[in-house]
Amino acid sequence: MQFHSKTVTILIFLWILLILLAPIKTPFNYYDEGFAVFNATRVMDGDVPYRDFWAIYPPGQFYALAAIFRIFGTTLLVARIYDTIVRFVIVISVYLIAKKTTTRPLALLVCIVTTLLLASARSYAYAVFPSLALGLLSILSLLEHVNTGQRRWLLLAGLLIGTATLFRLDIGLYTCISVVFTIILFRGFRIVQEAKSPIKALFATSELLVILLGAVLLIVLPCYGYLGIRSGFNNLWTQVVIIPTTVFHDVRWKPYPTIIPSIFPFTVGISTFGSVYPELLDWLQFYLPLVIYGIAFSHYGLSFLKKRITFNTRYFGTTALTILGVLLFAPALSRYDYIHVVPSSIIAFLVVIPLVHHVIINIQNLVIKYSFLLLLTILVFLYFLSPIRILLSSTNNFSPLRCYSHLDRASCIFLGRDQEQAVEYIRTHTLDGESIFVGNRRHDLIFANDIGFYFLSNRPSATKYHELHPGVATTRSVQEVIVYDIESKNVNWIVLVYVHESEEPNASAVSSGVHFLDDFIRSKYVQVAEFGNYGIWKRVTK
Repeated sequence: MQFHSKTVTILIFLWILLILLAPIKTPFNYYDEGFAVFNATRVMDGDVPYRDFWAIYPPGQFYALAAIFRIFGTTLLVARIYDTIVRFVIVISVYLIAKKTTTRPLALLVCIVTTLLLASARSYAYAVFPSLALGLLSILSLLEHVNTGQRRWLLLAGLLIGTATLFRLDIGLYTCISVVFTIILFRGFRIVQEAKSPIKALFATSELLVILLGAVLLIVLPCYGYLGIRSGFNNLWTQVVIIPTTVFHDVRWKPYPTIIPSIFPFTVGISTFGSVYPELLDWLQFYLPLVIYGIAFSHYGLSFLKKRITFNTRYFGTTALTILGVLLFAPALSRYDYIHVVPSSIIAFLVVIPLVHHVIINIQNLVIKYSFLLLLTILVFLYFLSPIRILLSSTNNFSPLRCYSHLDRASCIFLGRDQEQAVEYIRTHTLDGESIFVGNRRHDLIFANDIGFYFLSNRPSATKYHELHPGVATTRSVQEVIVYDIESKNVNWIVLVYVHESEEPNASAVSSGVHFLDDFIRSKYVQVAEFGNYGIWKRVTK
């Protein structure tokens, strides 16, 4: 029976891996995926982040991808396989944590839920995923410490949290807060149990926190210290901390769904399912995790006050996860879209499934019990209908078994035809190692830019500002630096891409009024070819 159970588990995880691999040939995201892979190649060429190229994210993903590229080759497929493995680690971590907080069948259910969320999110090379994987592993280490009392697990948790900060500072910080709070709670419970004196209790708790935080600093201080020395601490601080906490919100914020959706019958009457579903899904994706965390805090708070709670691994695990999940919702408050709610949603389902199981087994009234189960089934159906449809559409339209692009670095990943033609043109008309500049048709109003073009063409950027971020590249000072770099490197070829202008209710939709870069390009270059949204401009020789 045990052998049969292990076989089923292995088969389920193989099936999960296949689901995660299914969207691997979906279209290349030239901005978000593009800056990750191109920054990695700049690191491979010896460039130092924040000094030699501008970036607002921690360096972990750049260096991880650079190492992967050196070993397995510099292609999109290699980067996506690495990303898929990271997502698979998240699923495994979720399973191992869920096994400690609920039953094995429910742990497998959480894994399937997590897989659907990750597979439908796409967003390859997203630095949040390795940071989240490390954060979940650190919570797993915390639970091992709770079970065994061995301090080596806290040491490991600290090292994992420290490493997580190298990929995303915010997730590393959120994980650290959740683990620290759980340690204090755990020690407080042990103090009451063992009737220790307050002084001894404080010393014991402080000792555990020193081990944990010392391990975190053991990773953070040398890595960021070394990078600060090489890139300049001011550059590091400005780009990794100041810009994400100030400029990013101004140019990327999106409105939240209304608390009371207009789809409810008492506001608009009865509508067809197809017309109301998108708004309902939008509401569920934003508010359902918050509702789950509110219920979890209320349930455990009341149980604690009524002394009906057992301080065990399930309790401490759920506490740590609930705190982490609430904090992980912060990115969605800065920019609400699906990819930014996925991390918090994964934690929410990890929290709610053991909680629901605990509630259901304690409901004696069958009518209430089955009504509750029916409501949950409807909510799960509504929530996961869209991810399943996205996944099926990805598989049908971009089969993982087909080859779409024959560019070396694309490695069969689907590209836009105009982008592929423009890349081929630039590669034909430039020399290896020749610098180019890839910009937009206008630079006073920027939403995103095609950073991936540099990667696909295997041509270096003439400037440190290969990422044209709104609120940064739209300013006069930065445009002057870009022009200086283009002139000093005597760039002969410029690619200008038509990228749709922002219609979002934030500063990215407002022109800065700065046309310095646009005027320079049009005074020094002339368009010689055009492929759809891509214009090829050549320096005018006099």
